[in-house]
Amino acid sequence: MDLSKEDGKLRFSKDGFGWKPSRGGDTFTLDSTQLASAQFSRAAKGYELKLLDRTSRIIQLDGFPQDAYERLSKVFKNWYSISLENKEHSLRGWNWGKAEFAKAELTFNVQNRPAFEVPYSEISNTNLAGRNEISIEFSLPNDANDTGTNGHLGGARGKGKKAGAGVDQLVEMRFYVPGTTTRKEAEGEEAGSGDEEEKNAATLFYDTLIEKAEIGETAGDTIATFLEVLHLTPRYDMLHLLLNRRRMC
Repeated sequence: MDLSKEDGKLRFSKDGFGWKPSRGGDTFTLDSTQLASAQFSRAAKGYELKLLDRTSRIIQLDGFPQDAYERLSKVFKNWYSISLENKEHSLRGWNWGKAEFAKAELTFNVQNRPAFEVPYSEISNTNLAGRNEISIEFSLPNDANDTGTNGHLGGARGKGKKAGAGVDQLVEMRFYVPGTTTRKEAEGEEAGSGDEEEKNAATLFYDTLIEKAEIGETAGDTIATFLEVLHLTPRYDMLHLLLNRRRMC
């Protein structure tokens, strides 16, 4: 569940569903009235069931066989009145496409098929790295045990916890966003009726992501504040390049 290494058992009923870790612990449950949509697609571990609840939270359940789609489709249709969408991802390997802002995640599409999705809850910060370049930083767990699903807690645990389940971890991603666009084109149905003014595409991407991922609010209390301090940071392009290579390997 939620990209965790922990196996578990999943059970559906007319009132909702529950997932319990195999090694014991609290059961994660979700009431049927909280389900908003459901998708079935290929994943790293077999096939994945991705659920979106009414609070725009994403729940991921993987390890399903391909033929589970028919059974799950009947369950969601008969018990929850929800159509289970069979989603096919793009496997072309292209590094250009169209980014779309959905309710709970940023989707990168190639020829109208999603190549990958980034939940807003996994994003910790974003910056305008250049006129047409956006950097996205991902939330990191505190330690090796601070992962998506912990045995005694069950279920997702907030920002950056899903990514902590893997041995290797992506910490930053950059997008090149050229040209101009409107907010309506960027967000589609999510945009308001008056968002027709053309703006720099990278700036609009940045502003929209700040809003969607709720970035900008500083958590905790300030320990110290330094005003008017000159701070020079030397740039080591070769070192930066080597570090990036290590992260990608």
